[in-house]
Amino acid sequence: MKTFKIALFSLFLILFPVVLYNCGNGDEDPGKNSMDIISMDPESPSTLKFDDFVVITYNYNIVPEDGARMWIIPYTDGDKSPEYLYSSSDIYTGSGTRQVGISVESGTDPVNVDQLKVTMVNPDQSETYIETFINVDYTFEN
Repeated sequence: MKTFKIALFSLFLILFPVVLYNCGNGDEDPGKNSMDIISMDPESPSTLKFDDFVVITYNYNIVPEDGARMWIIPYTDGDKSPEYLYSSSDIYTGSGTRQVGISVESGTDPVNVDQLKVTMVNPDQSETYIETFINVDYTFEN
């Protein structure tokens, strides 16, 4: 069921593309890798039902010509959130805007997502370009 939900959300992102190429706000340093979150829907703090998604929009700039992969993963108390869901990543190049989702699957106890881990790696994932944490407050419950 988890794989189906991830596939369904990924299909949504493919069918309704929000990936925009070469449309950054012009403030990015073309010589620097970056991932800058510009919005989260719903905004933090929020309480959501299990399996509901927080949709995160960010601008990115990727310097290496071979591109990079990017993830945003929910964290709880310093570890990956239990039963977390996130959007996978193809290889991206250049600059643009991307929209991804994070969620927590059904459980018995509420789960508080208190950080988002923002990561950019090279295509074979052997080198990390960006790894940072952003404080948030999302509670997932029945």
